[in-house]
Amino acid sequence: MTHTLQVEMDLNKPVEELTQVITAVLSSHPLNQIEILAALDLKIGNALAALEIQKQKEKAEVTE
Repeated sequence: MTHTLQVEMDLNKPVEELTQVITAVLSSHPLNQIEILAALDLKIGNALAALEIQKQKEKAEVTE
């Protein structure tokens, strides 16, 4: 048996839609909310850092 959540998202409202998905997942794991949010925080932080590095590389290429 597996527990699944099928989601249909309006990609024109990504923050609102993702927030609803995260809220749904958290509500199904009340004892693991901190761990889930910490893992998401790490993933989001890594993604932001990668985007910042890419932005700096592109900026450096333009100024060369």
